Amino acid sequence: MHFEVYSGGRRLRCRSTSKNHPTIEVDVTLSQPDLTSLVIATPFKEKRTLFYYNHKSNCMPATGTVTIGEGTKQYNFEPETAFGLIDWGRGVWPFSHEWIWGNGSSYVNGKRFGFNIGFGFGDTSAATENMLFYDGKAHKIGHIYIKLDEGGFMSPKKITSDDGRFEMTFTPIYDQQTATKLLFVNNSCHQVFARFDGKVVLDDGEVLQVENLVGFVEHAKNNW
Repeated sequence: MHFEVYSGGRRLRCRSTSKNHPTIEVDVTLSQPDLTSLVIATPFKEKRTLFYYNHKSNCMPATGTVTIGEGTKQYNFEPETAFGLIDWGRGVWPFSHEWIWGNGSSYVNGKRFGFNIGFGFGDTSAATENMLFYDGKAHKIGHIYIKLDEGGFMSPKKITSDDGRFEMTFTPIYDQQTATKLLFVNNSCHQVFARFDGKVVLDDGEVLQVENLVGFVEHAKNNW
């Protein structure tokens, strides 16, 4: 793996080889037209010395390819339709914890639009990670609610915010499930990719209609 960071973006390269699986080769460039992003330091009620520092960057137009096998399958990414996300974090966490995290990027009215939503991880009574991004500016929104496993992970959901500024229909496409169990480590995650349709309200009251935005919401439970 090779992640090259430079002014205005970064290039992500990866090559995976295995005797039992096809070769996978990734070469994707993410441009970063502006530095608007989310940064939050979240405490935990369990202990004052626990924390999570997180930095997320949305709305990064993607260009490049993913090739599976020796040219058997190739997926091409163009900046008009593809976006990347950078999620970077460090912290000292409790042994048992869980979170809900959702994210997506697209174009609305010809301008870059994205969102980050989440809850359940740490004490968010003072501040949350819920934020809208539109045309290079950030717009803070209130608490978000979704019960991802209600009715099954692949059932449609409604996602709402307590301030009425994020109202979405969530229509699942694919549930990416991962799990690791080894001695005391017991981690599981359902990352559900879906279509988002609905509306958001910016800080100045402007209402944006969101249609067919592909993003995800995940529910992770960890013991480690």
